[in-house]
Amino acid sequence: MLKMMPIGDENRPSRRPYVNYALITINIIVFFYFYIQGLRKFYLAILNYGAIPINILSGRRLETLFTSMFMHADIMHLLGNMLYLWVFGDNVEDALDHAKYLIFYLFGGLFASLAHIASTILSIYINPIPYVIVEMRTPAVGASGAISAVLGAYMLMYPRSRIRTLVFYIFITIVSVPAYYYLGFWFIYQMLMGIISLSGILSGVAFWAHIGGFIFGLIIVKAFGIKPRKRAPPPEERRAYRPIVAPWVRSPLVDLYVEADRVIVMAYMPGVEEDDIRVSVSEWDVVIEAEHGDVRFYRHLVLPVPIIPKIVDLSYRNGVLSFTLYRLTYGL
Repeated sequence: MLKMMPIGDENRPSRRPYVNYALITINIIVFFYFYIQGLRKFYLAILNYGAIPINILSGRRLETLFTSMFMHADIMHLLGNMLYLWVFGDNVEDALDHAKYLIFYLFGGLFASLAHIASTILSIYINPIPYVIVEMRTPAVGASGAISAVLGAYMLMYPRSRIRTLVFYIFITIVSVPAYYYLGFWFIYQMLMGIISLSGILSGVAFWAHIGGFIFGLIIVKAFGIKPRKRAPPPEERRAYRPIVAPWVRSPLVDLYVEADRVIVMAYMPGVEEDDIRVSVSEWDVVIEAEHGDVRFYRHLVLPVPIIPKIVDLSYRNGVLSFTLYRLTYGL
């Protein structure tokens, strides 16, 4: 079974995400504060601070709509949520500013909790079986609803930012995929599982909280026209003078995707023009060069399979060079 896990992105924020750091720290402290007191007190805390739908619908314990965001069911639940918040939260905070990001995060979690409660009500009419009563009295905990709002905002603001992803499928490998691809498929999966959950299959995951949070993030970014913060050029690009030296040679980040009949090459080389790029290929090698001003890119790649030395579908967009090479097949 294919599993994917984000481990970082290539989109660095322009300032330190102090609120995101604080949210991660608070979640970790709250979890271990109750966990080290023993399982009995830990589960009692989940009952006391988790959002129980029947209580909310009765107008009781409304504060748990917020406290539930900082409670987690187990260590893997905590680590998974914090990983997503670490990878995606810093850029959203960078675009919103610190205070607005905190407000966005809390209200995203609130909207997600309300979406989960609405789904439990809807389940009663779609499939009135006993488990629904259990769902109405089960505390919902976790930061995933608020984090889903962050994911929705990230996908709209940084759709082409590349996500470094750990893939588990036969072999473990790391690939770099656009945010719209990774988060788009993540949302489709939540929708499918959310629809299935309405049919009466108990999963233990509040998929509609994820869906509600994600939609909240999309709506807020679209409604308020929030854009990524424009970044100032690095200090070395603003200097009034430079010493006369040979061009600084950098090695571009390169991803190879080997398929049955072709090899797709993607190289990250920001700050150059398409006319500055030169690519030469042979049966087993690819050389990528680009020179613009006093910065030069150079990378020699040894391919894992032989190819026809002809470049197809070459393009350069948003600092990413991509092209296709068809594999060479030998006749018998």
